[in-house]
Amino acid sequence: MIFLLGVLLFLFTAMDITKTTLSTRGGGLLTNAVARSVRACFFVAAGRRGESRLLEYSGQCVLLAVLASWILALWASLFLVLASSPGSVISSNTRMPADLWETLYYAGFTLSTLGVGDYVAAGDGWRVLSSAAAFCGLTFITAAITYIVPVLSAVNLQNQLGLLINSLGRSPQELLINSWNGADFSGFYDNADKLRELLVQHTLNHHAYPVIHCFHNCDAQRSVVPALVILDEAVRMLESLPPQVPQNRLKRRMLRKALDRHIEMLQSHPADPQAGRAEPPADLAPLKAAGIPVDEAAYRQCEQAAAARREALGALLVADGWNWRHIYRQAAAPG
Repeated sequence: MIFLLGVLLFLFTAMDITKTTLSTRGGGLLTNAVARSVRACFFVAAGRRGESRLLEYSGQCVLLAVLASWILALWASLFLVLASSPGSVISSNTRMPADLWETLYYAGFTLSTLGVGDYVAAGDGWRVLSSAAAFCGLTFITAAITYIVPVLSAVNLQNQLGLLINSLGRSPQELLINSWNGADFSGFYDNADKLRELLVQHTLNHHAYPVIHCFHNCDAQRSVVPALVILDEAVRMLESLPPQVPQNRLKRRMLRKALDRHIEMLQSHPADPQAGRAEPPADLAPLKAAGIPVDEAAYRQCEQAAAARREALGALLVADGWNWRHIYRQAAAPG
């Protein structure tokens, strides 16, 4: 029974490591459970406030916790297999059977390929098993460590996306005002292709490395979740402008599709659907003051049609420690 339990634990861990490090469809059951638990602990300890610096350490701790869980699970699985047969491990000096602590020690240095040699496998079958475990330990632990590199690369791209959006404007109104040249929004559409490319890559990274969701920036002006909500709201404002306002509608539709895919993916993470119900109506006065033609009735109709979408965005903000106050800051003054 103990032998079977060890084998099942090894297979479960091996599948989890393989799916997480080699698949583009996200983490395994163990990885996702550890990531959610550690991130939730940090979020509660930070008072559910996105501004808390404590949250900036959640991503690194999630990665370390996932690596530690893989190593401990592999170690425990080999220990259970060896402990299922008393005498499977013996002292190389006295030839006496190892006790449980010594068996645990032997399982650890076998997986890590240290090869200390003060304890050895007792028979041919256990020697072959120990060799196979050493190869598996070397392979899986190496794969687990190298997993860190693409994750950090994905986090850097996430930060780049947040910075780019916030450089265009710190609120939806400010983004449009900064892009308006008195005749059209060429300032925005000149950056639309870059925004779409980064957003598509960020969505793919989220599918492949869901742990990047745990990496947090305590500055709302650099954090990617508020930035994406700002962009989504700005695109909605553009969609409601009068037809006579010149726009690149193809670029806008492509950007909207990329936003839709990304927000659908984010909604797969657990979030409180009631958390976003207090979303405020957007203030269009700054746009009018900047000389941008605004059809307020069309926008309110568009806003009403997108009520469910805005509730979902509000829930995503709250799940990351933010709220609508971080989206609708004071818009830039015209000129």
